[in-house]
Amino acid sequence: MRIKSVHLKNYKRFTDLTIKDIPESARLVVVIGPNGTGKSSLFDAFLLKAQSSISNYGLDGARGEYYMKNEHVNGERFYATQEISDAMNIEFYSGNPAPDRWNTIFNIRSAYRNEAHFQLENLQRMPPSSESVRLERIIDLDQAVSDNYRRLLWKRQADLDDATLGDMTFDKYRKESLQELQTSMKELFQNPVLVLQDFGGITSSGVFRFSKGTAIDFHYMNLSGGEKAAFDLLLDIFVKRHEYQDAIYCIDEPEDHIAAALHGDLLRIMLDLVPGKSQLWVATHSIGIARKAFDMMRQNDDVAFLDFSNRDFDKPVVITPQIPNRAFWQSTHRVALDDLSDLIAPGNIVLCEGSARKADKGFDADCYNRIFSDEYPDTLFISRGGSNQVKKSEDSIAVLRAVVKGVNVRRLIDRDDMTDTARNERISEGIAVLTRREIEEYLYAPEVITEFLKANDKEECVDTILTKRECLIDANPKADDVKSVRRDLFDFIKKTTHIQNLGNSLEEFAKQFLVPALKKTRSVYEKLRADVFLETRS
Repeated sequence: MRIKSVHLKNYKRFTDLTIKDIPESARLVVVIGPNGTGKSSLFDAFLLKAQSSISNYGLDGARGEYYMKNEHVNGERFYATQEISDAMNIEFYSGNPAPDRWNTIFNIRSAYRNEAHFQLENLQRMPPSSESVRLERIIDLDQAVSDNYRRLLWKRQADLDDATLGDMTFDKYRKESLQELQTSMKELFQNPVLVLQDFGGITSSGVFRFSKGTAIDFHYMNLSGGEKAAFDLLLDIFVKRHEYQDAIYCIDEPEDHIAAALHGDLLRIMLDLVPGKSQLWVATHSIGIARKAFDMMRQNDDVAFLDFSNRDFDKPVVITPQIPNRAFWQSTHRVALDDLSDLIAPGNIVLCEGSARKADKGFDADCYNRIFSDEYPDTLFISRGGSNQVKKSEDSIAVLRAVVKGVNVRRLIDRDDMTDTARNERISEGIAVLTRREIEEYLYAPEVITEFLKANDKEECVDTILTKRECLIDANPKADDVKSVRRDLFDFIKKTTHIQNLGNSLEEFAKQFLVPALKKTRSVYEKLRADVFLETRS
């Protein structure tokens, strides 16, 4: 089972949220964003949709107040009453599930999973998970270890009574029935190794037993909070996977109570336990989980990232999977580390022209960072001042290399009126020099303007605007200087196209509209890339 799209309308935090273009190949979907952006509410929607499909759920009274979006109109508070089918729609690649399938489509864990202690005193039959409701809302307490213990114990009794086991001995069954879960725990907790001995049974105090170091017969209640949290997640998938073989597994903040060093391995091991036909969704703040997921994406291309950061959910919002770039990692580090996020260093720094007073907020640096963030996520452009300041930055480069170990620092300058000979000399010194006069020559290139107009359904204006561009340049005393005529060209674009909200400044227009157009214009993008990174590609 794989989710294709989700649509939520007037639901909790969201006025009109669409999540789409999740690839069918995605076995893992990672939902990233600060607290309060609606990550958990998304899982709440999955819960509600599944429950309403098998029960007579209404959205009136307290339930409506919890699920529907509350707003103020003319000073009065209200929430929009509507049918669940109108509030949310979940589309699967395999088509709409039959009504009797919904109870095995979602296996969802809330962030409130702590179960410090339990002890079973009698054996009783446990109904299938799909026939009982453990969670109604994502804010509910989600204690699952004791229930899963009962399920394992009952399953053992049922298996041993089943004639299909043939000649399997009780001892062999005990060793093999938990083997994969035991292996998972050993992989995660290696120093010291934490071993799940057995699930005991009524005669063994009715509780899980472990060994750690020289300690044996270690009671579940004596595990640390992090060990219990990780064991809970692995145990739940291990127990449920036979019933939920083609399902969506959702875990809200799997990193809770678990040491950061284990986050990446925990994600990998959980995904290994999830059945192959199923899909794992995690909502997380963890850098370790995000990094491990990114590594998986680069290796197998079966991971999708959904970023809920910096969205105005009071308006219609469309979220599609994105490839993590530098802006994504900065946001993720900022959420996870707060002020420490500024200490995350890039692997490459390029000093370019622009106001040194604005540091990395200079126009040129901002444009370069936006243009190359996807293909070069580990490269940071910093404005250093004028051409001479960039060329004479040896002291700054030495300091950066000393402070940020292993960083590669390079320089980039505009061509301006430089001759071919002078440009080649600068390049031989290791200084990148643009082929064209300055970055505006790339941003306002005819191909980029054409792409911008097409993206805004103004293709009929292409010839008129490009003709005006040439006329402005021809009339300019400084030939081929697009930067000098960009104000007149911008005003002409607004007047001719009548496109609204193009920004209040030339810099805003360039960064918000021309940069995305340039990234889509391969000929210009590849030329600029070759100039900046001193490389050629076939």
